[in-house]
Amino acid sequence: MRLNTKPLRIAAGAAVVAAMLMLVPLSAPKAYVATSGQALYEACGGAAPHVCLSYIAGIVDMHEAGLSPSSVALFCPIDAPPEKVGRGIWLYFDQHPEALDQPAALGAVQALALMFPCE
Repeated sequence: MRLNTKPLRIAAGAAVVAAMLMLVPLSAPKAYVATSGQALYEACGGAAPHVCLSYIAGIVDMHEAGLSPSSVALFCPIDAPPEKVGRGIWLYFDQHPEALDQPAALGAVQALALMFPCE
């Protein structure tokens, strides 16, 4: 006599699926988590200078791309060696420790506004 295990396998599979669905979080994870001021401070301090300079270049590019003839610029970058700009960002975070817990973009824009004021 041969035992029919198909119903048993179906029930076991359904139980596994039910158990897995119980583990699914109720809220979806964020697709992107903003870079912290602490992370940019460390990158600009020498941990990852290429990340620091790329991040800053992205901020400057987005700022420039978003300007219209009637816009007021937040900062007016001049020709400066990228390493000097990275060092300025690092110094800003070093002198403003409260910015370390904020999004990096906010601190970077504040630093760029101090380094490159518009006249």
